[in-house]
Amino acid sequence: MELTPKGRQAVKAVRNLAILLAVLAIGYFAIRAWGPSSKDGKLTIGGTSGKPDLVLAYNTFTGVEGIVLMNGGMDPNENSELYKNYGIKLQIKQMDAVKDTRSGLHAGDLDLVYCTTDALPVEMGSGSELRSDDVVQIMQVNQSHGADAIVVRKGIDEVSNLKGKKVAYAVGTASHTLLLNVLETSNMKMSDIDGYQVADGVEAANAFKNGQCDAALVWAPDDEDCVAASAGSKVLVSSAVASQIIADGLLVKKTVLDQKRAVITKLVKAWLQGNAKINTDAAAKKEANALFAKGFKFPEDIAAKSADKVYFSTFGDNVNFFGLNSTYTGMTGERMYGRMAVKYTEIGLAKSPAPWRNISDPSVIQELMNDQAFANDAKQGAVKPEAFQPATQEIKTQQAQSSKIVKLEFPVNSAQLTEDNIVTLDREVKELIQGFEKAYVRVEGNTDNTGQAKTNERLSLDRANAVVNYLVSEQHLDKNKFIVIGNGSKKPVAGCEGNQDEACKARNRRTEFQFIWKKPGETE
Repeated sequence: MELTPKGRQAVKAVRNLAILLAVLAIGYFAIRAWGPSSKDGKLTIGGTSGKPDLVLAYNTFTGVEGIVLMNGGMDPNENSELYKNYGIKLQIKQMDAVKDTRSGLHAGDLDLVYCTTDALPVEMGSGSELRSDDVVQIMQVNQSHGADAIVVRKGIDEVSNLKGKKVAYAVGTASHTLLLNVLETSNMKMSDIDGYQVADGVEAANAFKNGQCDAALVWAPDDEDCVAASAGSKVLVSSAVASQIIADGLLVKKTVLDQKRAVITKLVKAWLQGNAKINTDAAAKKEANALFAKGFKFPEDIAAKSADKVYFSTFGDNVNFFGLNSTYTGMTGERMYGRMAVKYTEIGLAKSPAPWRNISDPSVIQELMNDQAFANDAKQGAVKPEAFQPATQEIKTQQAQSSKIVKLEFPVNSAQLTEDNIVTLDREVKELIQGFEKAYVRVEGNTDNTGQAKTNERLSLDRANAVVNYLVSEQHLDKNKFIVIGNGSKKPVAGCEGNQDEACKARNRRTEFQFIWKKPGETE
Protein backbone atom coordinates (compact mmCIF):
# COMPACT_ATOMS: atom_id res chain seq x y z
CA MET A 1 0.00 0.00 0.00
CA GLU A 2 1.39 3.37 -0.98
CA LEU A 3 1.49 6.06 1.72
CA THR A 4 -0.02 9.46 1.18
CA PRO A 5 2.31 12.51 1.38
CA LYS A 6 1.08 13.17 4.92
CA GLY A 7 1.70 9.56 5.85
CA ARG A 8 5.25 9.70 4.49
CA GLN A 9 5.93 12.85 6.58
CA ALA A 10 4.62 11.14 9.71
CA VAL A 11 6.84 8.09 9.18
CA LYS A 12 9.86 10.32 8.59
CA ALA A 13 9.17 12.26 11.80
CA VAL A 14 8.87 9.06 13.81
CA ARG A 15 12.13 7.75 12.31
CA ASN A 16 14.00 10.98 13.16
CA LEU A 17 12.64 10.93 16.71
CA ALA A 18 13.80 7.34 17.13
CA ILE A 19 17.31 8.24 15.91
CA LEU A 20 17.48 11.21 18.32
CA LEU A 21 16.38 9.07 21.26
CA ALA A 22 18.97 6.42 20.36
CA VAL A 23 21.77 9.01 20.24
CA LEU A 24 20.71 10.43 23.61
CA ALA A 25 20.59 6.96 25.12
CA ILE A 26 24.08 6.14 23.86
CA GLY A 27 25.41 9.43 25.25
CA TYR A 28 23.75 8.84 28.60
CA PHE A 29 25.22 5.36 29.03
CA ALA A 30 28.63 6.54 27.83
CA ILE A 31 28.66 9.25 30.49
CA ARG A 32 27.53 6.73 33.10
CA ALA A 33 30.36 4.42 32.07
CA TRP A 34 33.21 6.87 31.50
CA GLY A 35 32.13 10.35 32.57
CA PRO A 36 32.74 12.04 35.91
CA SER A 37 30.48 10.92 38.73
CA SER A 38 30.08 11.65 42.39
CA LYS A 39 30.90 9.15 45.09
CA ASP A 40 27.23 8.10 45.39
CA GLY A 41 27.02 7.34 41.67
CA LYS A 42 24.84 10.28 40.70
CA LEU A 43 25.65 12.02 37.50
CA THR A 44 27.84 15.09 37.85
CA ILE A 45 27.76 17.58 35.01
CA GLY A 46 31.19 19.01 34.25
CA GLY A 47 32.09 22.65 33.72
CA THR A 48 30.35 25.44 35.54
CA SER A 49 26.73 24.42 34.92
CA GLY A 50 24.54 22.93 37.61
CA LYS A 51 24.52 23.40 41.36
CA PRO A 52 27.95 23.96 43.00
CA ASP A 53 29.31 21.17 45.18
CA LEU A 54 30.08 23.61 47.99
CA VAL A 55 29.18 27.20 48.86
CA LEU A 56 31.65 29.18 51.00
CA ALA A 57 31.03 32.59 52.57
CA TYR A 58 33.96 34.83 53.53
CA ASN A 59 34.36 38.45 54.51
CA THR A 60 36.42 40.99 52.58
CA PHE A 61 39.79 39.88 53.91
CA THR A 62 42.80 38.72 51.92
CA GLY A 63 43.24 35.79 54.29
CA VAL A 64 40.88 33.85 51.98
CA GLU A 65 43.21 34.17 48.99
CA GLY A 66 44.48 30.57 49.14
CA ILE A 67 41.19 29.08 47.99
CA VAL A 68 40.39 32.01 45.68
CA LEU A 69 43.66 31.22 43.90
CA MET A 70 42.85 27.51 43.57
CA ASN A 71 39.29 28.29 42.41
CA GLY A 72 40.46 30.85 39.86
CA GLY A 73 38.08 33.41 41.33
CA MET A 74 34.73 33.41 43.08
CA ASP A 75 32.61 31.25 40.79
CA PRO A 76 32.78 27.56 39.86
CA ASN A 77 35.49 27.31 37.22
CA GLU A 78 36.24 24.26 35.07
CA ASN A 79 39.65 25.75 34.22
CA SER A 80 40.70 26.07 37.86
CA GLU A 81 43.12 23.82 39.71
CA LEU A 82 40.35 23.06 42.17
CA TYR A 83 38.16 21.61 39.41
CA LYS A 84 40.89 20.00 37.33
CA ASN A 85 42.61 18.30 40.26
CA TYR A 86 39.67 17.62 42.55
CA GLY A 87 36.52 17.95 40.44
CA ILE A 88 35.06 20.50 42.84
CA LYS A 89 32.69 23.25 41.78
CA LEU A 90 32.99 25.93 44.47
CA GLN A 91 30.97 29.10 44.83
CA ILE A 92 32.58 31.77 47.03
CA LYS A 93 30.25 34.45 48.34
CA GLN A 94 31.38 37.79 49.74
CA MET A 95 29.62 38.33 53.07
CA ASP A 96 30.87 40.93 55.52
CA ALA A 97 27.96 40.72 57.96
CA VAL A 98 28.73 37.87 60.36
CA LYS A 99 25.04 37.38 61.17
CA ASP A 100 24.27 36.76 57.48
CA THR A 101 26.88 34.01 57.27
CA ARG A 102 25.49 32.35 60.39
CA SER A 103 21.91 32.60 59.10
CA GLY A 104 22.98 31.12 55.77
CA LEU A 105 24.75 28.27 57.51
CA HIS A 106 21.68 27.61 59.67
CA ALA A 107 19.32 27.62 56.67
CA GLY A 108 21.54 25.34 54.61
CA ASP A 109 22.25 27.96 51.95
CA LEU A 110 25.94 27.94 52.90
CA ASP A 111 28.16 24.93 53.54
CA LEU A 112 31.21 26.67 54.99
CA VAL A 113 31.78 30.04 56.66
CA TYR A 114 34.70 31.89 58.19
CA CYS A 115 35.33 32.61 61.85
CA THR A 116 38.14 33.86 64.06
CA THR A 117 39.07 31.23 66.63
CA ASP A 118 39.92 33.86 69.22
CA ALA A 119 36.47 35.50 69.10
CA LEU A 120 34.53 32.26 68.60
CA PRO A 121 33.70 31.91 72.33
CA VAL A 122 31.35 34.90 71.93
CA GLU A 123 29.29 32.85 69.45
CA MET A 124 29.48 29.51 71.24
CA GLY A 125 27.54 30.36 74.38
CA SER A 126 24.73 28.21 75.73
CA GLY A 127 21.65 28.48 73.52
CA SER A 128 23.49 30.10 70.61
CA GLU A 129 22.53 29.19 67.05
CA LEU A 130 26.00 27.88 66.18
CA ARG A 131 26.00 25.63 69.22
CA SER A 132 22.45 24.40 68.56
CA ASP A 133 23.40 23.60 64.97
CA ASP A 134 26.43 21.54 66.08
CA VAL A 135 28.84 23.76 64.15
CA VAL A 136 32.55 22.89 64.39
CA GLN A 137 35.85 24.41 63.27
CA ILE A 138 37.72 22.07 60.93
CA MET A 139 40.64 24.18 59.71
CA GLN A 140 42.90 27.10 60.56
CA VAL A 141 42.91 29.28 57.44
CA ASN A 142 45.40 32.01 58.35
CA GLN A 143 47.09 33.92 61.13
CA SER A 144 47.10 37.69 61.55
CA HIS A 145 50.72 38.84 61.38
CA GLY A 146 50.11 42.58 61.26
CA ALA A 147 46.61 42.71 59.78
CA ASP A 148 45.20 44.04 63.08
CA ALA A 149 46.67 47.13 64.75
CA ILE A 150 46.14 49.82 67.37
CA VAL A 151 46.75 53.33 66.05
CA VAL A 152 47.21 56.12 68.59
CA ARG A 153 47.64 59.88 68.67
CA LYS A 154 50.75 61.77 69.66
CA GLY A 155 51.66 61.37 73.31
CA ILE A 156 50.49 57.77 73.65
CA ASP A 157 53.81 55.97 73.72
CA GLU A 158 53.05 52.95 75.89
CA VAL A 159 50.03 50.87 76.78
CA SER A 160 49.49 52.52 80.17
CA ASN A 161 48.94 55.84 78.35
CA LEU A 162 45.63 54.42 77.05
CA LYS A 163 44.12 54.80 80.51
CA GLY A 164 41.08 57.06 80.31
CA LYS A 165 41.50 57.50 76.54
CA LYS A 166 38.70 57.04 74.03
CA VAL A 167 39.43 53.85 72.08
CA ALA A 168 37.36 52.75 69.06
CA TYR A 169 36.94 49.01 68.56
CA ALA A 170 34.49 46.45 67.13
CA VAL A 171 32.94 44.36 69.91
CA GLY A 172 33.52 40.61 69.98
CA THR A 173 35.86 40.58 66.99
CA ALA A 174 39.56 39.99 66.39
CA SER A 175 40.06 43.71 67.07
CA HIS A 176 38.56 43.26 70.52
CA THR A 177 40.84 40.24 71.06
CA LEU A 178 43.91 42.35 70.31
CA LEU A 179 42.72 45.13 72.62
CA LEU A 180 42.08 42.76 75.55
CA ASN A 181 45.51 41.15 75.18
CA VAL A 182 47.34 44.45 74.87
CA LEU A 183 45.64 45.84 77.96
CA GLU A 184 46.60 42.72 79.88
CA THR A 185 50.30 43.37 79.24
CA SER A 186 49.88 46.44 81.46
CA ASN A 187 47.53 45.00 84.13
CA MET A 188 44.68 46.98 82.56
CA LYS A 189 41.04 46.12 81.88
CA MET A 190 38.33 47.45 79.59
CA SER A 191 37.08 49.60 82.47
CA ASP A 192 40.39 51.50 82.38
CA ILE A 193 39.64 52.97 78.94
CA ASP A 194 36.76 54.93 77.45
CA GLY A 195 35.49 52.33 75.00
CA TYR A 196 33.91 53.59 71.78
CA GLN A 197 32.07 50.75 70.06
CA VAL A 198 31.91 50.62 66.26
CA ALA A 199 30.77 48.09 63.66
CA ASP A 200 34.16 47.11 62.24
CA GLY A 201 37.76 48.11 61.63
CA VAL A 202 36.84 50.40 58.74
CA GLU A 203 34.48 52.43 60.93
CA ALA A 204 37.15 52.55 63.66
CA ALA A 205 39.65 53.93 61.15
CA ASN A 206 37.19 56.59 60.00
CA ALA A 207 36.51 57.59 63.60
CA PHE A 208 40.24 58.02 64.18
CA LYS A 209 40.79 60.03 61.01
CA ASN A 210 37.80 62.24 61.87
CA GLY A 211 39.17 63.00 65.33
CA GLN A 212 36.43 61.13 67.20
CA CYS A 213 38.79 59.03 69.34
CA ASP A 214 42.31 58.91 70.77
CA ALA A 215 43.08 55.39 69.59
CA ALA A 216 41.48 52.83 67.28
CA LEU A 217 41.65 49.13 66.52
CA VAL A 218 41.96 49.00 62.73
CA TRP A 219 42.75 46.62 59.87
CA ALA A 220 45.72 46.83 57.53
CA PRO A 221 46.33 48.80 55.44
CA ASP A 222 44.02 51.35 57.14
CA ASP A 223 46.67 51.71 59.85
CA GLU A 224 48.91 53.45 57.31
CA ASP A 225 46.12 55.84 56.30
CA CYS A 226 45.39 56.68 59.95
CA VAL A 227 49.02 57.47 60.70
CA ALA A 228 49.27 59.63 57.58
CA ALA A 229 46.06 61.50 58.41
CA SER A 230 47.09 62.78 61.83
CA ALA A 231 50.46 64.37 62.63
CA GLY A 232 52.34 62.50 65.33
CA SER A 233 50.10 59.46 65.15
CA LYS A 234 51.64 55.98 65.12
CA VAL A 235 50.96 52.28 65.44
CA LEU A 236 51.29 51.45 69.13
CA VAL A 237 51.26 47.70 68.53
CA SER A 238 49.93 45.24 65.98
CA SER A 239 49.53 41.53 65.44
CA ALA A 240 52.92 41.61 63.73
CA VAL A 241 54.19 41.51 67.34
CA ALA A 242 51.25 39.66 68.88
CA SER A 243 51.32 37.09 66.08
CA GLN A 244 49.84 34.18 68.00
CA ILE A 245 46.56 35.58 69.29
CA ILE A 246 44.37 35.97 66.16
CA ALA A 247 43.62 33.27 63.59
CA ASP A 248 40.86 32.70 61.02
CA GLY A 249 39.13 29.34 60.80
CA LEU A 250 36.57 27.42 58.78
CA LEU A 251 33.19 26.43 60.25
CA VAL A 252 30.78 23.72 59.09
CA LYS A 253 27.78 21.92 60.53
CA LYS A 254 28.58 18.39 61.68
CA THR A 255 25.71 17.08 59.56
CA VAL A 256 27.12 18.74 56.43
CA LEU A 257 30.61 17.46 57.23
CA ASP A 258 29.23 13.93 57.50
CA GLN A 259 27.25 14.24 54.26
CA LYS A 260 30.03 15.88 52.23
CA ARG A 261 33.15 14.63 53.99
CA ALA A 262 34.96 13.50 50.84
CA VAL A 263 34.54 16.76 48.95
CA ILE A 264 35.23 18.92 52.03
CA THR A 265 38.46 17.01 52.72
CA LYS A 266 39.54 17.63 49.12
CA LEU A 267 38.65 21.30 49.46
CA VAL A 268 40.75 21.70 52.63
CA LYS A 269 43.70 19.98 50.93
CA ALA A 270 43.41 22.27 47.92
CA TRP A 271 43.07 25.32 50.17
CA LEU A 272 46.25 24.41 52.05
CA GLN A 273 48.02 23.96 48.72
CA GLY A 274 46.87 27.43 47.69
CA ASN A 275 48.13 28.85 50.98
CA ALA A 276 51.52 27.22 50.47
CA LYS A 277 51.75 28.68 46.96
CA ILE A 278 51.15 32.18 48.31
CA ASN A 279 53.71 31.69 51.08
CA THR A 280 56.44 30.48 48.73
CA ASP A 281 55.76 31.82 45.22
CA ALA A 282 55.72 35.56 44.50
CA ALA A 283 53.96 35.06 41.16
CA ALA A 284 51.22 32.98 42.77
CA LYS A 285 50.79 35.62 45.47
CA LYS A 286 50.43 38.34 42.85
CA GLU A 287 47.85 36.26 40.99
CA ALA A 288 45.97 35.62 44.23
CA ASN A 289 45.90 39.34 44.99
CA ALA A 290 44.51 40.08 41.53
CA LEU A 291 41.82 37.40 41.78
CA PHE A 292 40.82 38.57 45.24
CA ALA A 293 40.69 42.20 44.12
CA LYS A 294 38.48 41.32 41.18
CA GLY A 295 36.17 39.01 43.09
CA PHE A 296 35.77 41.16 46.19
CA LYS A 297 35.76 44.45 44.24
CA PHE A 298 38.79 45.68 46.14
CA PRO A 299 41.75 47.82 44.96
CA GLU A 300 44.56 45.45 43.99
CA ASP A 301 47.35 47.56 45.50
CA ILE A 302 45.56 47.64 48.85
CA ALA A 303 44.90 43.90 48.63
CA ALA A 304 48.64 43.34 48.16
CA LYS A 305 49.48 45.43 51.23
CA SER A 306 46.90 43.57 53.30
CA ALA A 307 48.12 40.14 52.18
CA ASP A 308 51.66 41.06 53.25
CA LYS A 309 50.37 41.16 56.84
CA VAL A 310 48.76 37.72 56.73
CA TYR A 311 50.38 34.35 57.23
CA PHE A 312 48.58 31.67 55.21
CA SER A 313 48.36 28.53 57.33
CA THR A 314 49.75 25.24 56.06
CA PHE A 315 49.01 21.60 56.80
CA GLY A 316 51.78 21.58 59.42
CA ASP A 317 50.26 24.61 61.12
CA ASN A 318 46.93 22.80 61.27
CA VAL A 319 48.49 19.69 62.77
CA ASN A 320 49.92 21.90 65.51
CA PHE A 321 46.73 23.91 65.87
CA PHE A 322 44.55 20.87 66.48
CA GLY A 323 46.97 19.36 69.00
CA LEU A 324 48.00 16.50 66.71
CA ASN A 325 51.74 17.09 67.22
CA SER A 326 52.73 15.88 70.69
CA THR A 327 56.00 17.85 70.60
CA TYR A 328 54.37 21.21 69.85
CA THR A 329 54.20 23.56 72.84
CA GLY A 330 53.02 26.72 71.10
CA MET A 331 49.58 28.28 70.70
CA THR A 332 47.12 25.52 69.85
CA GLY A 333 43.50 26.14 69.00
CA GLU A 334 42.48 24.87 72.41
CA ARG A 335 44.76 27.37 74.15
CA MET A 336 43.74 30.28 71.93
CA TYR A 337 40.03 29.55 72.26
CA GLY A 338 40.18 28.64 75.94
CA ARG A 339 42.15 31.73 76.90
CA MET A 340 39.73 34.05 75.13
CA ALA A 341 36.71 32.14 76.45
CA VAL A 342 37.83 33.22 79.93
CA LYS A 343 38.40 36.83 78.87
CA TYR A 344 35.13 37.23 76.97
CA THR A 345 33.25 35.58 79.83
CA GLU A 346 34.82 38.02 82.31
CA ILE A 347 33.46 41.01 80.39
CA GLY A 348 30.04 39.45 79.84
CA LEU A 349 30.24 38.80 76.08
CA ALA A 350 30.50 35.02 76.27
CA LYS A 351 27.77 33.07 78.08
CA SER A 352 29.04 29.68 79.25
CA PRO A 353 30.92 28.99 75.99
CA ALA A 354 31.24 25.36 74.94
CA PRO A 355 34.64 23.72 75.51
CA TRP A 356 37.01 23.49 72.56
CA ARG A 357 36.55 19.72 72.22
CA ASN A 358 32.86 20.27 71.45
CA ILE A 359 33.28 22.96 68.82
CA SER A 360 36.31 21.65 66.92
CA ASP A 361 36.74 18.63 64.68
CA PRO A 362 40.28 17.62 63.65
CA SER A 363 39.12 14.64 61.56
CA VAL A 364 39.73 16.31 58.18
CA ILE A 365 43.32 17.16 59.13
CA GLN A 366 43.74 13.67 60.59
CA GLU A 367 42.61 12.16 57.31
CA LEU A 368 45.10 14.29 55.39
CA MET A 369 47.86 13.01 57.70
CA ASN A 370 47.43 9.67 55.92
CA ASP A 371 48.29 11.30 52.57
CA GLN A 372 52.05 10.88 52.90
CA ALA A 373 53.04 12.78 49.75
CA PHE A 374 51.00 15.78 50.84
CA ALA A 375 51.84 15.61 54.54
CA ASN A 376 55.58 15.40 53.82
CA ASP A 377 55.64 18.24 51.29
CA ALA A 378 58.23 20.73 52.55
CA LYS A 379 55.96 23.61 51.54
CA GLN A 380 53.35 22.32 53.99
CA GLY A 381 55.68 22.57 56.99
CA ALA A 382 54.58 24.61 60.00
CA VAL A 383 55.82 28.16 60.45
CA LYS A 384 58.99 28.26 62.49
CA PRO A 385 58.93 30.01 65.90
CA GLU A 386 60.54 33.44 66.08
CA ALA A 387 64.29 33.11 66.61
CA PHE A 388 65.66 35.88 68.83
CA GLN A 389 69.15 37.31 68.80
CA PRO A 390 70.58 38.09 72.25
CA ALA A 391 69.37 41.53 73.28
CA THR A 392 71.80 44.37 72.73
CA GLN A 393 72.61 46.71 75.59
CA GLU A 394 70.41 49.30 73.93
CA ILE A 395 67.42 46.95 73.90
CA LYS A 396 68.13 45.79 77.45
CA THR A 397 67.87 49.33 78.80
CA GLN A 398 65.25 50.91 76.55
CA GLN A 399 61.82 51.98 77.74
CA ALA A 400 59.30 49.14 77.63
CA GLN A 401 56.03 49.63 75.77
CA SER A 402 54.14 47.75 78.46
CA SER A 403 54.71 46.26 81.91
CA LYS A 404 52.74 43.55 83.69
CA ILE A 405 53.23 43.12 87.43
CA VAL A 406 52.79 39.60 88.78
CA LYS A 407 52.80 38.72 92.47
CA LEU A 408 55.02 35.71 93.18
CA GLU A 409 55.52 34.67 96.80
CA PHE A 410 58.96 33.12 97.37
CA PRO A 411 60.11 31.45 100.60
CA VAL A 412 62.35 33.69 102.74
CA ASN A 413 65.85 34.06 101.24
CA SER A 414 64.96 31.53 98.53
CA ALA A 415 64.70 31.66 94.74
CA GLN A 416 62.90 28.31 94.51
CA LEU A 417 59.62 28.48 92.57
CA THR A 418 56.71 27.15 94.58
CA GLU A 419 53.75 25.24 93.11
CA ASP A 420 51.65 28.36 93.62
CA ASN A 421 54.20 30.38 91.64
CA ILE A 422 54.02 27.90 88.76
CA VAL A 423 50.22 28.03 88.72
CA THR A 424 50.38 31.83 88.64
CA LEU A 425 52.91 31.88 85.81
CA ASP A 426 50.86 29.42 83.78
CA ARG A 427 47.66 31.39 84.34
CA GLU A 428 48.87 34.97 83.97
CA VAL A 429 52.05 34.96 81.93
CA LYS A 430 52.82 31.91 79.83
CA GLU A 431 50.23 32.23 77.08
CA LEU A 432 50.45 36.03 77.04
CA ILE A 433 54.16 35.79 76.29
CA GLN A 434 53.48 33.12 73.66
CA GLY A 435 50.87 35.36 72.08
CA PHE A 436 53.27 38.31 71.84
CA GLU A 437 55.64 36.11 69.92
CA LYS A 438 57.84 38.86 68.44
CA ALA A 439 58.37 40.90 71.62
CA TYR A 440 61.36 40.82 73.93
CA VAL A 441 60.34 40.35 77.57
CA ARG A 442 62.38 41.95 80.34
CA VAL A 443 61.83 40.09 83.61
CA GLU A 444 62.69 42.27 86.60
CA GLY A 445 62.85 40.95 90.15
CA ASN A 446 62.17 43.44 92.96
CA THR A 447 62.29 43.30 96.76
CA ASP A 448 61.41 45.55 99.68
CA ASN A 449 64.19 47.21 101.73
CA THR A 450 64.45 44.52 104.38
CA GLY A 451 68.04 43.28 104.66
CA GLN A 452 71.23 44.37 102.91
CA ALA A 453 71.06 45.98 99.49
CA LYS A 454 73.56 43.63 97.80
CA THR A 455 71.83 40.57 99.18
CA ASN A 456 68.50 41.85 97.89
CA GLU A 457 69.94 42.52 94.44
CA ARG A 458 71.37 39.02 94.20
CA LEU A 459 68.17 37.42 95.50
CA SER A 460 65.96 39.39 93.12
CA LEU A 461 68.19 38.40 90.19
CA ASP A 462 68.08 34.73 91.21
CA ARG A 463 64.30 34.86 91.45
CA ALA A 464 63.96 36.49 88.03
CA ASN A 465 66.27 33.82 86.59
CA ALA A 466 64.15 31.10 88.21
CA VAL A 467 61.09 32.47 86.43
CA VAL A 468 62.83 32.62 83.05
CA ASN A 469 64.37 29.17 83.45
CA TYR A 470 60.92 27.73 84.06
CA LEU A 471 59.44 29.42 80.99
CA VAL A 472 62.37 28.27 78.85
CA SER A 473 62.71 24.69 80.11
CA GLU A 474 59.06 23.82 80.68
CA GLN A 475 57.34 25.99 78.08
CA HIS A 476 60.13 25.86 75.49
CA LEU A 477 60.31 29.60 74.93
CA ASP A 478 63.46 31.07 73.37
CA LYS A 479 65.92 32.05 76.10
CA ASN A 480 67.16 34.97 73.99
CA LYS A 481 63.65 36.42 74.15
CA PHE A 482 64.22 37.27 77.80
CA ILE A 483 66.24 39.98 79.53
CA VAL A 484 66.80 39.26 83.22
CA ILE A 485 67.27 42.06 85.77
CA GLY A 486 67.59 41.99 89.55
CA ASN A 487 66.73 45.40 91.01
CA GLY A 488 66.73 44.51 94.67
CA SER A 489 64.98 47.40 96.44
CA LYS A 490 66.15 50.10 94.00
CA LYS A 491 62.87 50.40 92.04
CA PRO A 492 59.98 50.72 94.50
CA VAL A 493 56.53 51.36 93.09
CA ALA A 494 55.24 54.92 93.02
CA GLY A 495 53.94 55.98 96.40
CA CYS A 496 55.91 53.34 98.27
CA GLU A 497 59.41 54.70 97.82
CA GLY A 498 60.05 54.61 101.57
CA ASN A 499 58.66 51.12 102.17
CA GLN A 500 56.74 52.94 104.88
CA ASP A 501 54.37 50.14 105.87
CA GLU A 502 53.71 46.44 105.31
CA ALA A 503 51.28 47.19 102.49
CA CYS A 504 53.98 49.09 100.60
CA LYS A 505 56.59 46.43 101.27
CA ALA A 506 54.21 43.82 99.84
CA ARG A 507 53.69 45.94 96.71
CA ASN A 508 57.44 46.33 96.24
CA ARG A 509 58.03 42.56 96.42
CA ARG A 510 57.05 41.86 92.83
CA THR A 511 58.09 40.46 89.47
CA GLU A 512 57.58 42.63 86.40
CA PHE A 513 57.22 41.35 82.84
CA GLN A 514 58.06 44.25 80.57
CA PHE A 515 57.22 43.91 76.88
CA ILE A 516 59.58 45.55 74.39
CA TRP A 517 58.41 45.40 70.78
CA LYS A 518 59.92 48.49 69.23
CA LYS A 519 63.54 48.82 68.27
CA PRO A 520 65.45 51.78 69.75
CA GLY A 521 64.40 54.96 67.96
CA GLU A 522 61.49 53.28 66.16
CA THR A 523 58.29 55.33 66.18
CA GLU A 524 55.77 53.02 64.55
